[in-house]
Amino acid sequence: MTDQRPIILWAHARSLSTVFERPFLQRPQELHVIHEPFVPIGHAYMTKNFEFLNRIPSPKPNDPITFVHHFSPTLNEILAPHYYNEDKTHVLRVFVKDLATIFLHASEGNPLRSKEVLSKFKHTFLIRTPEKSVKSYYKAANATYQAWDKAGLPNFERVELFSSDKIGLKESRNLYDLIKNVTGEEIALVDADDLIREPEKILRKYCEMVNVEFKKEMLEWKAERVEIWDKKMSGLYHVPDLNYLWHKNAMQSTGFDKAANNNEEIEYPQYVYDIINENKPHYEYLFQHRIKI
Repeated sequence: MTDQRPIILWAHARSLSTVFERPFLQRPQELHVIHEPFVPIGHAYMTKNFEFLNRIPSPKPNDPITFVHHFSPTLNEILAPHYYNEDKTHVLRVFVKDLATIFLHASEGNPLRSKEVLSKFKHTFLIRTPEKSVKSYYKAANATYQAWDKAGLPNFERVELFSSDKIGLKESRNLYDLIKNVTGEEIALVDADDLIREPEKILRKYCEMVNVEFKKEMLEWKAERVEIWDKKMSGLYHVPDLNYLWHKNAMQSTGFDKAANNNEEIEYPQYVYDIINENKPHYEYLFQHRIKI
């Protein structure tokens, strides 16, 4: 039987991971895309929103994952065969994109790190050089802080977005090693620059490794808003149209090699360069495991 486990793309901040969803959104008759389902839970942890966390139900005895954890219902939702094509003739395979940092921290000291749980999913990774991802993250975070000021968002609803422990490359490295060691499986790892440079070759190989038939239609798409991105951002940060700020490049893109990137350079403080240097070893470690064409 061919591997039809849900595919999870583990990414870090500003790694072009939202753009990476677009090829799979081109295949609605075969694939169901879920955008960052763990982020609201991670945000609730950061803001100590216990009202939100307490509303998360416990898993049922017949669920695939039965131990009590805030992530268990979401994982069970991903695993449940209840996404169908328009004709209701076959179950869609699930593609999930989320942040490695959130899962790594939430899984510490509990069965989320067990082989029984991790092996239920097909894990993949996306990385981007810190020279690009850290600078992009700094600009997006600052733009968000300005939007909060303009909207008069109270301090208790704000979180620190940009700091050395929010970048995610170190956590991506640790999660990659954890999954590799626990499952023993080969992991598809994509470097964003390789993807921009050779989109068809890289995506073909990625699809081969996750058992998805590659189709040319995955390489081009319309520049447009995507509903699943709007829902996630509007619910988290309480500022109108913050979604556009974070996902502007992904919304304006029409393909990997035609991705609309904001390359405007600004003057960065020294701590941004310090954070870049801190993350280079983690990026270089993961880079050696990337898909090579």
